[in-house]
Amino acid sequence: MNITDLTTHLFSHQPENPPRNARTVWKTKHVLLVRIETDTGLFGVGEAWVDGADPSAVEAILLKDVRPYLLGRDPFMTDAVFDALFDTTVVSGKRGIMHAAASAVDIALWDIKGKAANLPIYRMIGGNSSDIFTYASGGLYQDGKGICELANEMAGYVAQGFAAVKIKVGGVSVREDIDRVAAVRAAIGPDIMLMADALYNHTVPDAMRFARAVEEYDLAFYEAPVTSYDIEGLARVAAVAPMPIAGNEIEFGRHAYRRLIEAKAVGVVHIDAILCGGISESLKIAAVASAHNLPVSMHNSSSVIAFAANLQVAAAIGNHHSTEYHMVHRLLFDHVEPGVFARDGSYVIVSERPGLGLEFDPSDLD
Repeated sequence: MNITDLTTHLFSHQPENPPRNARTVWKTKHVLLVRIETDTGLFGVGEAWVDGADPSAVEAILLKDVRPYLLGRDPFMTDAVFDALFDTTVVSGKRGIMHAAASAVDIALWDIKGKAANLPIYRMIGGNSSDIFTYASGGLYQDGKGICELANEMAGYVAQGFAAVKIKVGGVSVREDIDRVAAVRAAIGPDIMLMADALYNHTVPDAMRFARAVEEYDLAFYEAPVTSYDIEGLARVAAVAPMPIAGNEIEFGRHAYRRLIEAKAVGVVHIDAILCGGISESLKIAAVASAHNLPVSMHNSSSVIAFAANLQVAAAIGNHHSTEYHMVHRLLFDHVEPGVFARDGSYVIVSERPGLGLEFDPSDLD
């Protein structure tokens, strides 16, 4: 089997009342997918991380650098493909953007491998569990949305059966965010798992203050408290925080995660297959985390392809903590059959369909 083509497919969504986190107002949400075709007729679909910038840069890398390299190659050689693409960044300095592109390619190749073997990806890897614990992720800031509306939103997710929820912090004053956490805890009760995500927007002193102040509200983890560039500062927060620090989903490659872990900057390793290097690199990062007795939480804030890929990783690893089930960023979910992501409370049952488990062709939607 050989690769015969790679095409890109860009989709965008513009909400009427844009939500925001601590850093971004989501006036437009982009999704960049790749479709890799083989000479057998089998094809695979992957997704590249394009948040926070114009997606055309990643698309150009995929079409001008990655596609010529892939043509004629064996889609089963996922490690060789990733290593070759990563090697091009040694002198180009394009590590982040190439990791996003290579992530999409790796996911698509695993989709092909699963379809060829007639197995879901997680079973090809080895498999650990087909029941994946997820949490309802929302609680963004929005015009006309106050603390009361936030509390009602999160209580609504609990009413839908979720046993865990996550809200955004870091976008208002520390005092107001403490009040937000308190209101949500009161609304969901003491037995529901609660997380908070600051999107790297707290200073180190504010992160320490926030962590100490919300101790009584029993956070399962405090995510991305300070800028990802300040590993030393993150480690200082982790040393005093009464709850585990989760991070950093915008890192890429096992080497970056090794440095993060060795600095004792995180207690929960947070990864996303559409940025860190795909399914292959996600497994290697999870193995590094496991060697340090750390759990892994899978990040999701994009399309159905990202969710499917991260779900396959979650089902394959033994140190899975949780997977994000985003209630706001759910692009292209309406283009898959109902029931593909069957949910029992907070648990999503991984599909036994081959590959990513989706009968989805982005070229049908262009």
